[in-house]
Amino acid sequence: MMKKVICAIFALVLLLSICACTIEFEEKEDITTTKQEDTTTTTADDSTEVDTTKPATETTTAAMTVAELEEAIDKQEVKITSTKYVIQDDKYKALYPDMLQAVIINNSKFDLKNAVVAFVAWDENNLPVKIVGQYDYNGGHYVKKSNYSDINLVPGKTYGSSSGVAIDENNNIDKFKAIVVSYETFEGETWENPYYDMWVNLYAEKRYSE
Repeated sequence: MMKKVICAIFALVLLLSICACTIEFEEKEDITTTKQEDTTTTTADDSTEVDTTKPATETTTAAMTVAELEEAIDKQEVKITSTKYVIQDDKYKALYPDMLQAVIINNSKFDLKNAVVAFVAWDENNLPVKIVGQYDYNGGHYVKKSNYSDINLVPGKTYGSSSGVAIDENNNIDKFKAIVVSYETFEGETWENPYYDMWVNLYAEKRYSE
């Protein structure tokens, strides 16, 4: 009888030991799984932040398309509002040279004293050409800057409808574009166009594109 009791007690102790080991093992399994899930979530969040940052950087540094650039320039307060190839005389061009005309509009709150405008041009085949001024002796430039000095341009007004850049009579310009490079106010403040370099990269020595 005593042996049976001892065997029963031994069997009960053995059973309890097995259950305790099983419970401890299951708890460790749960903890390990939770840590793995947390690690995976953190990694995914970090990757997302990096991926989000990279495109933002590329957007600010990458070149715009022609349409995007023109839209951005059109929103500027001081800009070119119209351009025109002016023929002053069909015969006596040495005295009355053709002109590249670019009209500036001032939608800022400043009175403008001076401005600088840049031009690029193309021939009838949409290929870039150098712009040769009336008194240029260096063969001209693909990007020609012109000083608009003492323009006295008040807010809301335009300048340039009765003037232009005189060009050599032997030119093959079919179309051209212009942009305000910079301006100076009567207070001595200057503004540089942040899109000028991008404009040059898109248009200078490049086939014409709408």
